[in-house]
Amino acid sequence: MSRRRRVHVASDRPGEAVAPRRLYRGARAVVLLCSLGLVAAGCTREPSSATARVPEAASSAAAKPAAGTTPAPALPADAAVLRVCADPGNMPLSNRAGEGFQNKIAQVLAEAMGRRLEYEWRTYYQRGLARSTINAGRCDVLMDMNSDFEMGLPTQPLYRSTYVLVTRKGLALQPASLDDPALKKLKIGVFQSSPARQALFDHGVSGDVQYLFYDSATSPQDHPGKLAERVAGGQLDAAESWGPVAGYYAARGGLGVVPLNVIDDEVLEYSMAWAVSRKNADLRDALNAAMQRNAGKIGAILREYHVPLVACADCIVNGDLRSHGSYDTPADDVTTPSPQASSEMLAQLQLRIAGGADPNQELAHALDAGDGVRVAWLLRHGASADRPNLLGEPPLHQAIRNQAPPLVGELLAAGANVESRDGSGWTPLMKAAWGNDAQSAKLLLARRAKVDAVSKDGWTALDLAISYADVELVQALLGAGANVRRSNPAGFTPVMFAVARNDPQMLDALLARGAEADRPNRAGVTPLMLAAAAGREAASRRLLAAGANAATRDADGKTPAALAQQRGDASLAQLLTEAEHRRTQ
Repeated sequence: MSRRRRVHVASDRPGEAVAPRRLYRGARAVVLLCSLGLVAAGCTREPSSATARVPEAASSAAAKPAAGTTPAPALPADAAVLRVCADPGNMPLSNRAGEGFQNKIAQVLAEAMGRRLEYEWRTYYQRGLARSTINAGRCDVLMDMNSDFEMGLPTQPLYRSTYVLVTRKGLALQPASLDDPALKKLKIGVFQSSPARQALFDHGVSGDVQYLFYDSATSPQDHPGKLAERVAGGQLDAAESWGPVAGYYAARGGLGVVPLNVIDDEVLEYSMAWAVSRKNADLRDALNAAMQRNAGKIGAILREYHVPLVACADCIVNGDLRSHGSYDTPADDVTTPSPQASSEMLAQLQLRIAGGADPNQELAHALDAGDGVRVAWLLRHGASADRPNLLGEPPLHQAIRNQAPPLVGELLAAGANVESRDGSGWTPLMKAAWGNDAQSAKLLLARRAKVDAVSKDGWTALDLAISYADVELVQALLGAGANVRRSNPAGFTPVMFAVARNDPQMLDALLARGAEADRPNRAGVTPLMLAAAAGREAASRRLLAAGANAATRDADGKTPAALAQQRGDASLAQLLTEAEHRRTQ
């Protein structure tokens, strides 16, 4: 087994893996989460399906826009309900039919806690997942996140699993290390964003690459399980994959499974937990208690789905596969390539270009690595600032996705098109707004990016900033002349998004710019109705002061006061009743 200098960090505790920290060598922090199929922070997909539940009191009146059109307001917390964010089509983890192991475990825990289980359907393959879900109040829980997840409070790890090789029938493969000569003779499928692929590559084992910018809502053909299906079909000898995905598809196809965690010193095993908002420690503790009481049921579910379970003393379910144990900690844990490393990689790059390498593909690699030295050199030596990468993603989008404003500046200086569109019709400004990247947004606005451009699915940068970003970015868009009176195809306005976000500063900024406080959507629901149904008194007061009509009725004949009363908010109902009386006198 080789002993290489590691680029991952792990704790000494066998049940706890620490996420990768270096962007060097292919943006590993992105690579890990993407390849696990758990993307909480780092993949490229926009929220192609941004629908969320409307508060129950207003649901009958709310519009039902097409998927990807309108993010509906968040539900208020409800102690009788466990609201779980789940991917609608990511078997064996979850699907809308409730057939995944995450679905089964969620049902067990909801019942144990005496709560009704509800789902918020979100593809996990999107950037800013935590910010737009548990931290925005749209659901209570994210499932199967790294146990050291930093964007929320993780529970005790449920289980620990490993990357594996899925092997075809009849292939007796038992490598002692990744230097085994037999591996170099096989046709192996790999994901472009995977620690296992990098580990194989480091030992001279290349593979047939499947791109994993998977969106369950739009690209089911790119599902991670497809590699295992190609092994079953005889197109590949083997394929690397994350264990919980691999085990399920291997069992269905009668394929072999070879754990990789103990035959290399790359970090290839991880403990998986659930995560809640940092403000919801009580729910985290309640989940931990329910998990501990139901450890047997959870273990049975995981084994039913053939999840490879690694030994883990700290986990709810302790597996029987051998763990690697502790990993070496690198002496220098940095987030970007050092000057010396950049210089070395630039020299290697120049040799590759001289040998005929495509400068545009090299630019894509340099952008994902966050290497400004290589990016600048490539832009001066034949790379296009506008040529999309192999996934159809323009360079500006790639730099913004990686939250690298200096690289955005390099591309703009090289003449990159500020209105370039990705496959969903998003502009760079939209992506910066969604990613809460105020610095990149300001660079784009300085280049006269169109602030009111509309995506294929009805988003503007202002809609996205109000829904996902901080007030600083919203103010920048307003200062650039963003239209505060526009509505999307379902009739939702910026004011409605601000009410849903429950951000008084954003609401004040919109109203100060002349936004309409009382404009209904296509179903006749007004911003005041949304605020009342969600119990948002501060927003209600602001809307009333801006002229909102408290006497307006929804399709069921309910006034905002009635909606607040239905929610059980007596003080808000009284405020709205008094405003209604003043209006009708």
